[in-house]
Amino acid sequence: MKKILFSLCSLLTCIGITPLIAQRYYTEVFSSTTVTSDVVYGQNFQVYLPTNPGPILIDLKADVYEPVGDTLSARPTVILLHTGSFVPIFYNGQPTGIKTDSAVTEMCRQFARRGFTAIAMDYRLWWNPVAPDVDVRKGTILQAVGRAIQDAKACVRYFRNNANTTNTYHIDETKISLGGMGTGGYIALGYATIDKYSEIGLFKFLPSTSYPTYCLTGGVTPFDSTCWGSIDGYGGNPGLNNSNNTPGVSNDICFVFNMGGALGDSSWLEPGDVPMVCFHTMNDPFAPYTDGPVFTPPPSSQYVVDVSGSYTVIKKGDALQNNSAFQYNTWTDPFTTRANTLNNGYDGLFPFELPPPPNPPSLVSGQAGPWEWWDSTTVYYICTNFIGFTQGHTDTILTQALWANPDMSSAKGHAYIDTTMNYLLPRLIASSCTPLSINEISPLAKSVSVYPNPATNKFTINITDTKVGAPQFIEINDATGRMMKRIDNPVGNKIVVDRNGLEAGAYLVKVKFNKGEVVKKIILQ
Repeated sequence: MKKILFSLCSLLTCIGITPLIAQRYYTEVFSSTTVTSDVVYGQNFQVYLPTNPGPILIDLKADVYEPVGDTLSARPTVILLHTGSFVPIFYNGQPTGIKTDSAVTEMCRQFARRGFTAIAMDYRLWWNPVAPDVDVRKGTILQAVGRAIQDAKACVRYFRNNANTTNTYHIDETKISLGGMGTGGYIALGYATIDKYSEIGLFKFLPSTSYPTYCLTGGVTPFDSTCWGSIDGYGGNPGLNNSNNTPGVSNDICFVFNMGGALGDSSWLEPGDVPMVCFHTMNDPFAPYTDGPVFTPPPSSQYVVDVSGSYTVIKKGDALQNNSAFQYNTWTDPFTTRANTLNNGYDGLFPFELPPPPNPPSLVSGQAGPWEWWDSTTVYYICTNFIGFTQGHTDTILTQALWANPDMSSAKGHAYIDTTMNYLLPRLIASSCTPLSINEISPLAKSVSVYPNPATNKFTINITDTKVGAPQFIEINDATGRMMKRIDNPVGNKIVVDRNGLEAGAYLVKVKFNKGEVVKKIILQ
């Protein structure tokens, strides 16, 4: 096992050895971080937890990570949402599901050491995964997503308001990004795409029967605004929703990333949605990589609802030009090279290709969160001493967790997080979510444009700044870097390139000048 794990971690580390530029936001320029724990960003009603039979007003809390020794008064900020299946940790049959999960805290520290303010937030939980009626399972999970989005928006509003007043946490209120792992990825993607009440009223979500206990009405969206309020967190039943969570402050964010989550429906994606980056294991048992059903965790494994996974999200987001801030730039780092061997040319998608773990055929098969890890001794101590679970119950939790992450370890988790950060950060930076821009990576980038993009039969390379001089050559390379076409000493400032049999897909257009080179991305349909 140790040899296998070492080989896996070595491979992941070699996928990308260094980021693009050794500077703030790309690399860890601070050696340590500080955390302010349990900042109360709002209050709202928690419903139906195992230890709580009815709605109770609770504090919503977040941990804020900052770099030690930083003098910047306003930092770009990343808010991170944990996994957990919308059920409290351990009750969810998993050793993860809180804002202090190992993977969450490690990513927050890495963001802070790079010069960000990072925030790990909790959010309200609960749905009914064991209900025999699919309408209840489907309806309550949509309600859980809606309440969590309300909480995320309350969190954004609270810290944006703080930035505009006391600025306790040195936040740049114009540069707030949102990311999530597993269940948190569902929340982040929903946050970025649900902007109309009709979107949560799609036919596939509607219950056929009324269940007053769950505020479910036949033919009406489960996230009924008369009960739960708007998706922004305003209105609704005052005994179920608290509207007074920093009202009147903007919810806007500039970027979203998802690690192993999915989107409730691909129709939610529309032109103008914020840029998105997704990471997903291709055999994820809990969130489909493309499109497909979500099931409750084993052993019940009951159908819940059909959703759209990371492949569909990025494919459509790229087609809508929502990711244009980064999708037509070209990255020559080995992280991108690895992703491009699996993502069919859809920039912003990093698929992890992993073998399914061995398990009984009646159980799900696949790795859901290879970036996660936990300490089994701590799990035993908490479950048996504080929750009252038996040793057998706790053994089941740890066994189920290993089905989805069979070679779980800190080393493996760190390797996957390192890969994630190095693929994510250049795209986050290019999306104007930091004071840097992609033009700092390639000073000549503004001198060359490629159009139309996507293209069909031919495309034009336009050299817009004659001061850079004539190009020495132009290369057309495929996504793995293999040269497919070369034009030496091209003439003029507009060079038309004929497709000449190149297959559909993503290609890199390299224009070499005496002072350097520009690399652009072109999609051939």
